[in-house]
Amino acid sequence: MTTSYQNRSIEANRVSSLSEDSIENPYNPIDLAQIQAKRQEYQYNYTHISPIAMVDKLPEGEQFSFPWKLMVARVGFELLVNTIIVKRGDREKEGASDDVKAFLIETFKETLSDYPGISRLKILWQVIKFMPRFLFGRLSTDFDELVDLIKDILTSVSRDFLEAFAANVQQKLRLDAPEDKDLKDFQELFKTIELPALAFTYQEDEVFAAMRVAGPNPVMLQRLTEPDLRFPVTEAHYQSVMGERDSLAEAYKDGRLYLADYAIFDGAVNGTFPRDQKYLYAPLALFAVPKADIGDRHLQPVAIQCGQDHHEFPILTPKSNPYAWLCAKTIVQVADANFHEAVTHLARTHLFIGPFAIATHRQLPDKHPLSVLLRPHFTGMLAINNAAQDSLIAAGGGVDTILSSTIDYSRVFAVLGVQSYGFNSAMFPKQLKSRGVDDEEKFPIYPYRDDGLLIWAAIHDWVEEYLKLYYVDDGAVQQDTALQAWAKELVAFDGGRVVEFGETNGQIQTFAYLVDAVTLIIFTASAQHAAVNFPQKEMMSFAPAMPTAGYAELKDLGDRTTEEDYLSLLPPLDQAQEQLKLLHLLGSVYFNQLGEYEKDHFQDSRVNAPLQRFQTCLEEISGVIHKRNLDRLPYEYLLPKNIPQSINI
Repeated sequence: MTTSYQNRSIEANRVSSLSEDSIENPYNPIDLAQIQAKRQEYQYNYTHISPIAMVDKLPEGEQFSFPWKLMVARVGFELLVNTIIVKRGDREKEGASDDVKAFLIETFKETLSDYPGISRLKILWQVIKFMPRFLFGRLSTDFDELVDLIKDILTSVSRDFLEAFAANVQQKLRLDAPEDKDLKDFQELFKTIELPALAFTYQEDEVFAAMRVAGPNPVMLQRLTEPDLRFPVTEAHYQSVMGERDSLAEAYKDGRLYLADYAIFDGAVNGTFPRDQKYLYAPLALFAVPKADIGDRHLQPVAIQCGQDHHEFPILTPKSNPYAWLCAKTIVQVADANFHEAVTHLARTHLFIGPFAIATHRQLPDKHPLSVLLRPHFTGMLAINNAAQDSLIAAGGGVDTILSSTIDYSRVFAVLGVQSYGFNSAMFPKQLKSRGVDDEEKFPIYPYRDDGLLIWAAIHDWVEEYLKLYYVDDGAVQQDTALQAWAKELVAFDGGRVVEFGETNGQIQTFAYLVDAVTLIIFTASAQHAAVNFPQKEMMSFAPAMPTAGYAELKDLGDRTTEEDYLSLLPPLDQAQEQLKLLHLLGSVYFNQLGEYEKDHFQDSRVNAPLQRFQTCLEEISGVIHKRNLDRLPYEYLLPKNIPQSINI
């Protein structure tokens, strides 16, 4: 895949200023040996997810920390207990301990039997420290009582045995999918973990609309200023939903119509892994904000067309056959889930920020003020990206298992997501304006926008105050050759390949631009990732609410559509279980917190006052959001306490 950006990059970046003479810094002495060592350690690879810039081999210092591993293990253990109970019968929660112990002992013995005699003895010796406690002690479902045991396991048992044991556990816990299913079957997948509240409300139109502005993927709506020829919604369609006191013409004129368009998926290849035929759809969905003089101004769904061609797909509204309308909403949810995972989440947070971490280590000395500011916001990111490309988005991995398209197409969507996301256009206020969703009068209820703007402003003020300590004017920015080398590497074809970064030829000319750029990096690594990652637990783990794949084609939705048609669209239970396990895990790990830097991270005492103001501002924002949530559907993903510093899960 060759893009116009790549062609421009080849020509514009043939001379990449990455040599030692470009790393002088007016603020700190340069340790050339340190820089050279970092460049050897942090090298680019463009084939992991071709042609995106990723780290080649994960540097030793970027490995996951033990506290992070324990946090992930805690959630993993909760899911393990839940899955064992689902698989082995309808036991009460109090009986979970015996079921878990019996299952693990059984699987341990089976795994051990695959090893030859001498290896078997070696493994038994390795586990002797912890097995007596496991075999004869009380195995609690409370993870806190298992921390010491897990430490022993992680440090005592060979990796190959643990991997074999884990594979056997996974294989034995995969459900056998029955041919027939109902919604209660999906609820029964939640035994010892809480069933999301959305399981009881997701079919409501108000909830469906709310997910566009406060869900996992709150970035799709684009204001319509004129009719879309692909989607010929009529006045009759509109007034059947919005009432005769409103009209389609008035809605266009007032700027109250918003479209969610999934054209990116038109023509995508449907996947079949691990065995079932899956379907990905390219729907169009129209939403409207009611007139101010009518009352409630929450967004409302108006019409859905389940494909891009109106000759092939009928227009459905809330007044259509109830099951046809429910199927149409589910088809939108499938498309939204696939766009969310490949584009909004993976591409535009994880992959978008990755090059900044690499270039920071390669070009900025550790004591450079920008390096000091940014490094905490990269904690764990290269490790999670590396783990994703190794397993999650590899053939046969989690993405291949639960998403609609083939793994190759899912990776293509991720690449397109990065390459179509220009850095300068990605500034949060610009993104809102470009989609026409920035006007609070036209679009009054949009929690992601409103809370996000508060966080953006707080980060911007913090970054500006911090950088003012080191850059007195634009000239100081231009003269910082380490900073300019950092910028040049970010856009270089043999560097970060960041689209649309910098002011002139990829350079940073002004202090104002530097502040905006650093704000976007920190905002994306913290707030934006939080907004799209953590709803996966509450809004995506219950598969019917937001299936990650469709399992029926359903082109002829209409008066004859039945409940059976709707149920055929939903995942088999084994696939729903895989969706539950993966998305509950990804949405449960909160490691570190925005604004909470490690003690003595900033050696410059002048930083203390700006940092205190930033932390105070975040506390004030929490109060504002809590107050807002009294008058709207609660939205807590951008509460500062729920925003990690970095992308680490």
